[in-house]
Order: sequence, then C-alpha cells, then structure tokens
Amino acid sequence: MSLSCVQHARDGSRRVHVFSGFLIEAAGVWFYLTAGHVLRDLKSALDLDSKFDTWRLDDQSAGNTFDAAIPFDFDIGRWLVIENELNGLDYAAVVLDPFFCRQLKAGGAVPIDKIAWGDYTAEHDFWAVVGIPAETVHYQQENFIHGKLVIMPLEPTEPPEGAGATVSNRFFAHIKDPGAVNHLGGMSGGPVFALFKNEGRWRYKIIGLQSGWYRSEAVISACPISSFAEELESVVQEALAMLALDDEEGTATRTDSSRGA
Repeated sequence: MSLSCVQHARDGSRRVHVFSGFLIEAAGVWFYLTAGHVLRDLKSALDLDSKFDTWRLDDQSAGNTFDAAIPFDFDIGRWLVIENELNGLDYAAVVLDPFFCRQLKAGGAVPIDKIAWGDYTAEHDFWAVVGIPAETVHYQQENFIHGKLVIMPLEPTEPPEGAGATVSNRFFAHIKDPGAVNHLGGMSGGPVFALFKNEGRWRYKIIGLQSGWYRSEAVISACPISSFAEELESVVQEALAMLALDDEEGTATRTDSSRGA
C-alpha cells in the first residue's frame, strides 16, 4: 500500500512523493502505517510554505484491481506520530475513515490483522522488506503517479557502527539482494515480513516497519510492529468502551426524561 502526493514548493518547483506503508486492522479499525520521520519531513516542508495536493492511496502494486488510486483527505493533525531519532522510535499511524475503507475493500485490499502480527525474535525461514523506492517513481500527466514495488530478501545481522541508542528499539537486517535498486529512499515505512513453513504451507507474519538504511553496509533498521499494533488495539478498545458507556448514559438520561414527562 502506498500513499502519494504532489508537493508544490514556495519557489515554484514541483516534486512527486510516494510513501511506502501498509494497512493493519486493530480491534476492527483500519489504520495506515508508515515511518514517523516521513510525517516529520512533511511537517518541515509545510512549515516552509510548501503545498501538497493529489493525495492518493494505492494498492495496485500489490496486484489489486483499482480503476484509479483512491483520493485521500490528508490532514497531518490526525496522525499519531511517535518519532525519536535518538532512541529509534519511528512510527506514524492514521485511522482510515469508513469511506476510504469501503473503497479499499472494493479493490480487494486486505489489512493485516492481529493473527499476522509477529515477533522478530521468533523462528523463521526468511525475512523480506517490501516498499517502493523513490528512484522508481514517475509522474505522468496530471494524475498518474507510478512506482515499482520491490521485495528484498533479508537476513538478521548485528547493529552496524553508528546505530547508537537506536538498538534498544530496532532490529537490523542485511539486504541479501537489492536487485536493480540503487538507493532505498522512499522505502521507509515499508513492512518487514517473516516467512516460515507450517505443516507444509508457507505462512507469514509482519514483524517490523523499515526505518533506517546504512548504505555502505547494505543494512536496514526496522522498528518492531507487534508492540505498536497492540498499543493501537488497546487505544481503540478503550475508545470503543467509552463510546459504549456514553451511549448507555445517554439512553438512561432519555429514559428518565421520558418518565418524568
């Protein structure tokens, strides 16, 4: 799943962005997730008077069938961002309104639910990171933005020099084969999957969100996803419980009022 837009800078220049990310479902609510530093960079550009338009959600790269990418109402104030360069936290999430969920469902998009949330320390056969490198992105005509989805095989590795305190909140993997990709710019926010065989069938778990890139070592860093997703689930459950309580209190109030009448 990608999120794309067109940036219009104060100097009149125009730039296309395609952000890697993915859908998860927590307690029945759909979220779009990407890296926290993506939102930080967007905010910095907004503070410098850049304007953004042509926001789109697009899952065509995953093989789903959309006649066109889905227009998305982007509001930076609605995003939950947990991002700290020093300790490695790097998450951003936004709730998707039912309107967008219905359109995504119509195109065959499926969010990653709790059964597929995994721990990067668990046994596995392979790891892989998925995303859309910026170098593959092309802007054609007014509303057509194209990018190439890539899947890169990974193997766990020790943190590279310079990782610093981020090691407490990230895990690291060596890219075994980058294919034709020269630079991982644009891959931030892409999902990291663990693949394993169970009873003769291949299974997968999402274990992380790609955050950093050590080019000279061909190593990525990723933030674990299960703990963050579980926190989202907890927040949603609390919010739903409060709404249910408000509904009960409202019903009771209306009932008492009608009796008094």
